[in-house]
Amino acid sequence: MNKSLLFSLTILLSSCAASVSTKIANKSYQKLGESTPVYILEKEEALPTNSEFIGDLKVGDSGFSTDCGYNTVIAEATSSAKNAGANIIQLNQVKKPTALGSTCYRITAKLYRNMDQASMVNIADKRNSRNKSRLAEDSDYALIHFYRPSAGAGAMLGYKIKDSKDSIIGRLRNGEKFVYKTKVFGSQNFSGTLETKEEVQINVERGEEYFVRCAVNMGVVLGRPEIKLTENYIGMKEYDQTN
Repeated sequence: MNKSLLFSLTILLSSCAASVSTKIANKSYQKLGESTPVYILEKEEALPTNSEFIGDLKVGDSGFSTDCGYNTVIAEATSSAKNAGANIIQLNQVKKPTALGSTCYRITAKLYRNMDQASMVNIADKRNSRNKSRLAEDSDYALIHFYRPSAGAGAMLGYKIKDSKDSIIGRLRNGEKFVYKTKVFGSQNFSGTLETKEEVQINVERGEEYFVRCAVNMGVVLGRPEIKLTENYIGMKEYDQTN
């Protein structure tokens, strides 16, 4: 039996970033390459056979964090997983920002490593199936769902969503959503503006659905919009939960 290695690494990325803590329980592995996919599994999803437990991960609020929206926190988790040689993150708990508590998303998760190609193909196939558009195959349009889950940060702030021609297609306040139907295909940019202007680029295809998760992160004066493309299987659930 190999002697277990147990150490804890806590990184305060900057005064405005989330705090990342990783506790590695098994032998160390070489850092994974940038192109290596890391799969996020929900708590109830089954792990593929022969997945090796690497350690525990926690992404939280440093006490000074402002850049800690959901997508940013998941990106930090993915980066930490790769650094530990893990290619599977199984979420254990996801805490949303609150009006009276932390303004950050906070997660706890477990890291796993599985280099079996068949297992990874199976995960990818399941993910692709869950991300499949619900529109009919002969649809001559695409749908882009914009939504903003209720959260504590910037709850009083709203902003307009504009297309690449600077035309307003909708407005999002805390806990609001709307769907944009388009027959314009190809690369399109959509933006939101508060203290800064943030954009998302989508390669729109006929008959497809897209989900754009929006939020407000703390800024110097007002706040900064967050506007990110989200996997359909996540967006579908969150969009339906948004009033």
